[in-house]
Amino acid sequence: MPSDVPLLAVRRAPRSWRGFLASLLVHVGLVALATWFVVSRTTSEPPRPDPTVHAVAGGREAGGAIPVRRPSPARPAAPLRRIVVAGAGGVTLPDLPAMSALGGPAESSGLAGQAGLGGGRGFAGGSGAGLGVGQGLAAGFVGKPVLGATIRALKVAVYLDCSGSMKPYLERVEAEIRKQFPDADVFRFDGARVVALDDAIVHGRHFRGEPPRLREGPTETVVATLTSAGQRLQAKIREACEKGSLGAWLDRLLTEPYDALVVFSDFQDGVRIYEEGAKGAPHLIYSDSAYHRVNQRKAPSYRWERAWLEAFGRADRHQGPRLYLYSIQTTPQAFLLRCVEASGGAAVDVGWLRSGRRGR
Repeated sequence: MPSDVPLLAVRRAPRSWRGFLASLLVHVGLVALATWFVVSRTTSEPPRPDPTVHAVAGGREAGGAIPVRRPSPARPAAPLRRIVVAGAGGVTLPDLPAMSALGGPAESSGLAGQAGLGGGRGFAGGSGAGLGVGQGLAAGFVGKPVLGATIRALKVAVYLDCSGSMKPYLERVEAEIRKQFPDADVFRFDGARVVALDDAIVHGRHFRGEPPRLREGPTETVVATLTSAGQRLQAKIREACEKGSLGAWLDRLLTEPYDALVVFSDFQDGVRIYEEGAKGAPHLIYSDSAYHRVNQRKAPSYRWERAWLEAFGRADRHQGPRLYLYSIQTTPQAFLLRCVEASGGAAVDVGWLRSGRRGR
């Protein structure tokens, strides 16, 4: 640059008001646009459902709802009043409004209806828990094969007829049972008689009076092989079962905590029913024994028969024992077979034991 050109100071021109106003208008427009966008989005949302409508879980289709009446507003409580004490006479309190079980003043009948509905739901939940317990019990009863029958039980009591004709088979039968149920309580008594006097089993739980003359035999139970509970039971029933045979044993063990009652016999003694005679001596009116048959029954069924069928019938609910009969000779009597059927047990012919063959 030539040195003779003078240096001049350049001054910036001041900003004009036009630019300022233009910038202001642009910002105002942006704010207005943003406000419109927010307002339009908020007002376009669908209205929320009425809070008085509640969905019910279960029992309806998805999305179904039932209206629930709002409780009426609580009535205002009575205004507090001062407690007036008149000397030492006593204290007078104001009457208080009746309180409901929900902790407030008694509501209208509509609110009471809601409380009833809630109680119903709670009961349904309890039923579900009960079903779970039942399934658990059923799972524990695993069937085990014994001499041709499947015994479904955890705790077993066995009656072995130890009369003279049965003794050759008792050891083998007990061994077969203990293979599957090593802690079974095995009792040995004479014969397999079921004897009743009118409505009670002779020497059973409810027997009172003078029994008919019966054959008696001492027990041959090996007490050392019984569980501790079985030993206590043997001491309690020994005398009654020595006199009353199988009938007394079944009648008394129906109330004991066994899942199955197993009987091994030739079943020739049968069922015998006596009634009080005119002079007090019992009179035989029914017998299906193989030795002596009589049929002069005065009633289609007796109280002890109904009680046995009812007790065995509770076996499917795990509230009574199942009955299993093993006969080496004669088919068990008709009433005993009815008890087997009621309990869901089994009756098996094991006559092959007499030939010494192996079990089927």
